[in-house]
Amino acid sequence: MNPLIIFLITTASRGDTGIWRSFVNFLSSIIEFIYKLIPSYGVAIILFTIITRLALLPLDLKSKRASKQMNELQPELNKINEKYKDDKEKLNKKTMELYQKHNINPLGGCLPALIQIPVTIALFAALRQISNYHIENQSVEAFLWIKNIWAPDSPILDIYGKPITLGSTDWNGLFILPFLAGITSYYQSKLMTGGQTEEQSDRMKGFNSIMPIMSIWFTSMYTAAFAIYWVSSNMFQIVQMLILNKKAEKEEKKLGEEGKKKD
Repeated sequence: MNPLIIFLITTASRGDTGIWRSFVNFLSSIIEFIYKLIPSYGVAIILFTIITRLALLPLDLKSKRASKQMNELQPELNKINEKYKDDKEKLNKKTMELYQKHNINPLGGCLPALIQIPVTIALFAALRQISNYHIENQSVEAFLWIKNIWAPDSPILDIYGKPITLGSTDWNGLFILPFLAGITSYYQSKLMTGGQTEEQSDRMKGFNSIMPIMSIWFTSMYTAAFAIYWVSSNMFQIVQMLILNKKAEKEEKKLGEEGKKKD
């Protein structure tokens, strides 16, 4: 999750109606349906996350392919920028010609990502809708080490999210999920910058440092249910990127071997 999505999540309206509310209710009903099959909200949220990530996978892959193409084209773009830096009109013309030559849409990496933003916000809204219901009814749903997923995974809060006294054993969690959120966010951002140029990697250093901290903060502030979704989503994307990177390495190795045979 990037900072823009996090900001939109935290500022999303709770009182929306119409199509948006229907979509949020639809996502909530999926979680409830899974829960009826497997009576554990923790497991239901993990399965829900996997299902939604698989549904968004085509858009995600399209965005990553477009980003990879842009990265491969970056050296040529840098040459054009340097050569025509004093002539904006010619710079734009030559840049568009380069895109057309390689059949690349400069917005190809942005549009799929932008489409995912409202879906991600709706996913959070669905989780919040279910969580709010259970919080209001003071429901208790244990999952692994967490005594109640409707409260934060924290050793300083009780099962209803209220502070506990020092030395009390009435803690709700062990802060494991926020820690995992930070670690997986950091590793995910490192994988994302793996195929980038040195210049791009330098620009992403600040993001790589801030994102894990933001992940820890958000998952420690919201319910453990949300943290389960966050960590599951990160894990899915990490596995996805590792598979894609492995596939790209094999393709590069194959091309290198074919090039040697031709020589």
